[in-house]
Amino acid sequence: MTQTNDPSNSIQERVNSRIIAVKERDDQRVINVARYLSIGALFFLLLIGLKSHFSEHHFHGNMLFLFAGVVLVNLINYHFQQNKRFYQNAFISMVGVLFLYLTASGGESNTGPLWFYVFPPLGFYILGIKYGLILSIGAIFAVMIIFFFPALPIVSTEYDPDFQIRFIATLSFVTACAYVLDDARRTAKNELIDMATLYEYAARTDELTSLSNRRDMKECLEKEFYRHQRSNSYFSIILMDIDHFKNINDTYGHDAGDAVLKEFSNLLKGLSRKIDVVSRWGGEEFLMLLPDTSLLQALTLAERLRAAVEEHTFTYKFKTIPMTMSAGVCTVSQHEDINKLLKQADINLYEAKTKGRNRIEPAVKSATNPKVLS
Repeated sequence: MTQTNDPSNSIQERVNSRIIAVKERDDQRVINVARYLSIGALFFLLLIGLKSHFSEHHFHGNMLFLFAGVVLVNLINYHFQQNKRFYQNAFISMVGVLFLYLTASGGESNTGPLWFYVFPPLGFYILGIKYGLILSIGAIFAVMIIFFFPALPIVSTEYDPDFQIRFIATLSFVTACAYVLDDARRTAKNELIDMATLYEYAARTDELTSLSNRRDMKECLEKEFYRHQRSNSYFSIILMDIDHFKNINDTYGHDAGDAVLKEFSNLLKGLSRKIDVVSRWGGEEFLMLLPDTSLLQALTLAERLRAAVEEHTFTYKFKTIPMTMSAGVCTVSQHEDINKLLKQADINLYEAKTKGRNRIEPAVKSATNPKVLS
C-alpha cells in the first residue's frame, strides 16, 4: 500500500531540523563559555593559591589548589566524554561550593563573599531560569546560615552585621535583576526562533498548493545527490506538466486554474510515499523526488499518476474540467550532476508533449495507455 505523504509535515521536519541545529549551536556556545570560565578560574585559583602560600596561609592555598584540581578534572572529563549536562552541572556545583568556602573562610581579608555576585547571572545563563533561580535562592539561604551561625564548624570568620544585611540585600537584588534580564533574553530568543520558523516555512512552501517550492526542492535534490555520491544510493525524479493548462485558465478563469492546481497537488500527495518530496516546480509544472527508487519503479509510479489524473473528475463551481498530464522520468545513475538530471527530465517531458501529451517518457504500457516502452 502506498504511504500518503503530507508535504506540510515533511517541510516542517526540515524546518525543525534547522531550528534544532540553531539550538544545538546555542547550547554549544553555553558550554564554550563555561569552558573559558573554567580555564580562567583555573588560572586565578592557582595564582591566588600561590599567593596564599607565600602569605603563610597554607590551608587556604591548599583549598584553592584542590578546587583548581576539580576544575581541571572536569575539563579533562568533558574533553574525553563530551557529556555536556554532566560538565555543566559539575561546573556550576564547583563554583557554588567554592564561593561558599570563600564566604565561610572569609577568603583574603574577608572579601570572599563578594565573589557571590557573579553566581546568579552565571547560574541563570548556564542552567536556565528555573534551576538558576532555585540555585540562587539556595545560595542566599546558605550565605545567611554562614552569617548568622558563625559558631558552625565550617565557619572560620565573622562579618559585621551591617555588612551582612547589605550583602544579603544586594545579592538578592542581583539575583532578581539576573532573573529578569535572563528571562527577557530567553523570551526574546524564543520569539526570534518562532519568527524564524515561520519565515523558514514560508520560504520553503508554495503558497497556493502548500507543496515544497523550487527552493526547497533544490535543497532536497542536493542532499539526495550528496547521499548518492557518498553511499552510492540511487533516486529518480518525475517532472510533470498539466496539459493545456492555459486553455483551462482561458476557458474557466484563473480561479478555476488555481482550484485545479490545488486538486492536482492533493492527488500527487495522496499517491506519493512518505519519503518522497513533491514540489511545485513553477507554474503548472510539478517535480517529484523519489529516494531509493529505480527508473522502472519511477516509471510505474508516473504511469499510475498519469492514469489517476486522467480518471479523476476535476470540478469547479459545478463545472467539470477535463485534464491530463505529461511527465518526464529520469534516474540519477544516468547523469553526473543535478543540472544534467533535471535537463534530461525536461527533455523527456518535452518529448511526451510533442508525442501527443497525456503520456510518460520513457513510455510504459498500462491498461489505459497501451504504449510500448521506448
